[in-house]
Amino acid sequence: MKKVLVIEDDEPLCWLLEKILRGKYEVIVMNDGMEAWSWLTDGNECDLIITDIRMPSLDGMELLENLSNSGLFKNIPVIIVSGYEDMRNQCMDLGAFNYLVKPFEPRQLLAEVDRGVLYNKENVVA
Repeated sequence: MKKVLVIEDDEPLCWLLEKILRGKYEVIVMNDGMEAWSWLTDGNECDLIITDIRMPSLDGMELLENLSNSGLFKNIPVIIVSGYEDMRNQCMDLGAFNYLVKPFEPRQLLAEVDRGVLYNKENVVA
């Protein structure tokens, strides 16, 4: 089963994202970017990341920068889920796979996750 790493500090939204994705994907939930970055650098893997922008410790923008500068993680598709429409271009320039504005349609999120996992599978160099 493909793994989706969800990084979000809003507990109700974490619950919703897990509910939308559970069954089709293994969902790992973390509450801040630093926790997620540590998890990844400890040797854990995921097929896609969903992250918020505004979070404690390491925010979504910093996480995107770290991922795109990393040889190991730069091919992991990242979907930004944020309440800030004005950050879209900056995130896309940093390598985000997609940017969804809250509130989002659950079907749209699931379709983008499916598309991102397929994109990752097709573009990962072994």
